[in-house]
Amino acid sequence: MAGSPDGNPLRQALWPLGLAWGAVAAIRNWTFDARLRAVHRLPVTVVSVGNLAVGGTGKTPTVAWLCALARARGRRPGVLARGYGRAPGAALNDEGTMLQNRLPWLLQAQDPDRVAAGQRLVGSGADYVLLDDGFQHRRLHRDLDVVCLDAARPFGNGACLPAGDLREFRSGLRRAGLVLLTRAAGLGAEDVVLRMRRIRELAGRADLGVFACEHGPADVVVRPRGEVLPVEALRGRRVVLLSGIARPQSFRATVERLGAAVVAEHRHRDHHRFTDAEVEAAAAAARGADASLLVTEKDDARLAESPVERCVLRVELRFLDGEPSPAAFLL
Repeated sequence: MAGSPDGNPLRQALWPLGLAWGAVAAIRNWTFDARLRAVHRLPVTVVSVGNLAVGGTGKTPTVAWLCALARARGRRPGVLARGYGRAPGAALNDEGTMLQNRLPWLLQAQDPDRVAAGQRLVGSGADYVLLDDGFQHRRLHRDLDVVCLDAARPFGNGACLPAGDLREFRSGLRRAGLVLLTRAAGLGAEDVVLRMRRIRELAGRADLGVFACEHGPADVVVRPRGEVLPVEALRGRRVVLLSGIARPQSFRATVERLGAAVVAEHRHRDHHRFTDAEVEAAAAAARGADASLLVTEKDDARLAESPVERCVLRVELRFLDGEPSPAAFLL
């Protein structure tokens, strides 16, 4: 189930290493399945939100949606994460800060030792824990594994790191309790059905719940003054994009679908910590082009102290063919 590399010569050369990576991951998973390694259980419902591939598949909007769903039904949700990319001395990384800005009531704990952090989270009052990016973190028991797959390329080139983008073989889908096919709005109905069928085949479960969804634009916030505008405000507006995310091309495509004219783009690697000079360069480009500086909500979490005026595009999870039952998640 390892797939095959694409036409990239470097990745083709790394194909044996990809097989080795996938094999090691499979052996590690087997040791947990065979109970040769300890699995720790929290005294509350734990739902993992993760993926098979590196890069952005929309986990954070999914976590935000689940937190709001749980709170609306009387639960006290908390988010447990490793805290990758967190600045020294900071309590939260950019995804955590984004969640806190949107959901001020949310409990969070970020620590590489997610067992200990989960216990602290429960001690703080959480009765429903979301394990963010937790599909490959097997030390903590979860009641449900939600796997997010990008609809355009659910498995990348089908190969594991470093020959591809997969963290483990596609057969890992057998552990999934529910799959979200994200960014599916750009596909035709027939393509969505074919992908759903393939996912169920790989998971070995004809009854596996697979749901098509998108990250739909919700609104635009003007920082630092906090004015909230409808997404229609971008139609016909000239914009300069500043981003440090895994899929900047997806951000641009969304902005263009909203009718904005992208006149320049400043891209950085995922989790990039912007310098004042980089932010000012993007802002100067916007002023020079009579345009607005536009960033993602995740990037804005790293710009909290910046006085530079910018528009922040916020997105939300939307299901294309009806939402799954809340009971499937709340347990």
